[in-house]
Amino acid sequence: MARKSSEGSATGGVSTSRESERKFSLGEDATLPDLVGAGRVAAVDEVVAHDMVAVYYDTADLRLAREGVTLRRREGGADDGWHLKLPVGSSTDRDELSVPLADGGEAAEGAHPTAPRALTALVTALVRVSPLGPVAELRTHREVRVLRDAEGRALAEAALDDVEVAVPSGAGEGSRGVVPGRFRELEVELLDDGDEADLDAVSDALVAGGAVLGAQVSKARRALGDPATALSDVPEPGEVGPRSTAAELVRAYTAEQVRALRRHDLGVRRGEDDAVHQMRVAARRLRSGLRVFRPLLDQAWADDLRGELAWLAGELGAARDGEVLAERLAVALEGLPAEVDAGDATRLLREHLAEQHRDGEAVARAALGSERYAALLDRLVDAATAPPTTPAAEGECREVLPPLVRRAWKKLAREVSALRMAGDDDSWHDARKTAKRVRYAAEAVAPALGKPAKRFAKQVERVTEVLGQHQDAAVAADVLNHLATDRSRALHLPRSAAAAAKVGFALGSLHAAQRAEVRVLRADLLDIWPEVSHGAHRSWLG
Repeated sequence: MARKSSEGSATGGVSTSRESERKFSLGEDATLPDLVGAGRVAAVDEVVAHDMVAVYYDTADLRLAREGVTLRRREGGADDGWHLKLPVGSSTDRDELSVPLADGGEAAEGAHPTAPRALTALVTALVRVSPLGPVAELRTHREVRVLRDAEGRALAEAALDDVEVAVPSGAGEGSRGVVPGRFRELEVELLDDGDEADLDAVSDALVAGGAVLGAQVSKARRALGDPATALSDVPEPGEVGPRSTAAELVRAYTAEQVRALRRHDLGVRRGEDDAVHQMRVAARRLRSGLRVFRPLLDQAWADDLRGELAWLAGELGAARDGEVLAERLAVALEGLPAEVDAGDATRLLREHLAEQHRDGEAVARAALGSERYAALLDRLVDAATAPPTTPAAEGECREVLPPLVRRAWKKLAREVSALRMAGDDDSWHDARKTAKRVRYAAEAVAPALGKPAKRFAKQVERVTEVLGQHQDAAVAADVLNHLATDRSRALHLPRSAAAAAKVGFALGSLHAAQRAEVRVLRADLLDIWPEVSHGAHRSWLG
């Protein structure tokens, strides 16, 4: 039984819990020591025994195991079913997502059932187009003891497992590292009423009793052997410095952003807050990097990949833009004067924003489930490991990179110098996009070029923040103008002329407030620009 997470849910047929546990090794004949008195433990339940059979699924090259992810079908025990276990940040905790056994696909005679789409869709960014199949079978005899406090509350459970490892029938290449055999393992897992202090106290008591704190890896990864501990498809980027080649910096930067995109892909699929925004940012950073580093790359390759990333960012855009617009207009409604009756206008806005949000989410889900996106993921993995660089990329970072950032900066300086308070919104938005490119470029080279690049990026970030707010206000004003003049919305408006006039007045007031903010933000940008553009921030560019 996994400890329920505070954000645990059971939506769409998938139940979620947070697993917080520690694993120990015991001698062949060792028994569980008396744990009464370990922290808050006041009683230990009688043993409850289970016999379980778990078949683990992965790709032929064990892409899930190499990321610390496990997908299994388990029969027997208190929680039989399909389980997907996902790492939680840098901790040893894992989220366990479960569906019933019946949710798997029907198995042909002599074959194993196919894993349920509700779980496999979540790991698309890792497996991409590769099929998932059985790679290991674990037959476990488990003896479970629940540890309780003085009030009888369940703090944790200690599960002593005797595990037999086997190669499942019909297993593919992923089973090549499996060595049939046996091992013994003790798991102590927190339950709903336990906390980390309880886990620490029980762990100390076990170690004092002869147990050895083991490697905190899953049974499946242990059973699958060395191939399951190989590097990820997109390894952590290595360190780079001024004397590193520009090619090394390009690989490191690309790997960092691809890892971020894959991480936030999972967040989008799980409905996590801000995941759409962060995934879109990763796509934009990748696209910006390909443009800035274009002289160092095969240009046709870089341009084509940039086009696919633009498509992905665009498909995520509607969902993200809806979130931003909803937040902005909620604040704007609160700021209306008391004499403005905004009740019906608020209802109209909520209907529109809810519709936009639904449509945006549908577009994003369709994109993430498409063959085009799966193909893009394959290309990004290749880009993160072996981008096609030119001979120019073999130069040292300190020599090669500053001119690339300087070129992007000059474009921004020209665009900002051409901005006018009464200019159109598009010219300000174009300057925003260029400023983001400069900021991303400076942040990209900062690992190699150090503090001067970081300080410069912080200065340019001031520009992107102001122009980002400017764009949000301009878009909000456009939406309000559209709602006020769109005849197709008439059916949603109050029937009386007086009530309709109140709606129009409220929308007009909101529109005026957004346009006023546009003017303020333009003035803010022109005020900070002399400081941002001071040559002292760019001395490192040469």
